[in-house]
Formats: sequence, structure tokens, C-alpha cells
Amino acid sequence: MKKVIYSLILVAIFSLVYAGCSIFEVKPSEIVSVEFYIDDGNIPNDYFSVSTLKLTPSLTDRTISLDYERSYPKASESIKIQNPDVKNNGVVGGEFYDRFEEMTVLVLDGDLKNSDKYDVSTGVGKFELTLNSKDGGSQKYDYSMIQNDTEFDSVKSLFTDLTNLFSQDVY
Repeated sequence: MKKVIYSLILVAIFSLVYAGCSIFEVKPSEIVSVEFYIDDGNIPNDYFSVSTLKLTPSLTDRTISLDYERSYPKASESIKIQNPDVKNNGVVGGEFYDRFEEMTVLVLDGDLKNSDKYDVSTGVGKFELTLNSKDGGSQKYDYSMIQNDTEFDSVKSLFTDLTNLFSQDVY
């Protein structure tokens, strides 16, 4: 009888510990915005660009507001005329919202390898993602070193599709 009581107490303790830990996990519905920061890495100055994209989901109407910027901070004036900086915003929904949810779950589940430290000497451009939650906290992920990994395609393709859509004044 004592073994049964001890077993029940032990199960109860583990349940409380597990429940306590899960309280502190951020859930996809608690994300108020996702921010991307991408640069081109070691390429000639005239073609080096920096892109930022901020996605703000609306749970009620299943849309995403976005602010997109791309600049060429090191380019000469003649190149800037050919490749002007882009600053655009708008709203998307439907498939983009579904893909946003899938990406958020993938990132929060920890299925993607986060780079411990960005090494600029590799020549690979930087790819950072920041999740901002309702409680004011944020979690930053550096995916610079896994940009060519197939598991990363859903994150990369969402960024690429949205930035291609908003690279010109279409809205």
C-alpha cells in the first residue's frame, strides 16, 4: 500500500513540474509580431542589401499586416538609381496566414537548429528571426547557417514570397 501511495505522490509531483514548465512556453496564439532581418553577406558593396520584414498577425480576421524595407547601404549613387531602396506595407491573408501559423509552430517547437554564433567570415548572409509575445518578451533565432536546409524552406519561402510581393508598389 505504501508503494502505491508513494507512486501516486511521485506521479503528482512530476505532473505539477511538467504543468509548471509548460506555463512558461510561448504559444503561437501569443505571438504579436515576427521580425525578420536578412543581409546578403560578403558580396560586392554595390549589391549588398539589408532587408527587414515585420509581420503582425490578426487572429480575429486571420490576416497579417506587414512592413517591409530593403536598402543598399553600401551602394554607390549610380547603383542606387538602378536599385532604389524599397519601403512598403500592406495586409495579406488566406494562404499566407496559414503559412505564417505553420512557420511559428515550427520555430517555437525548436525543430530548426539555431546558430549559436554568427560567423561573418563564412560569407553567408545573416538570417535572423525574432518572435515578440503578448507579455512583452521576445525570442531571437539566428538561422544564418541553415538557410539551405530543406527543413528551413517553409520559413525562407514565406519571407521570399512576401518580399517579392511587396518589392514594388502593388497595394
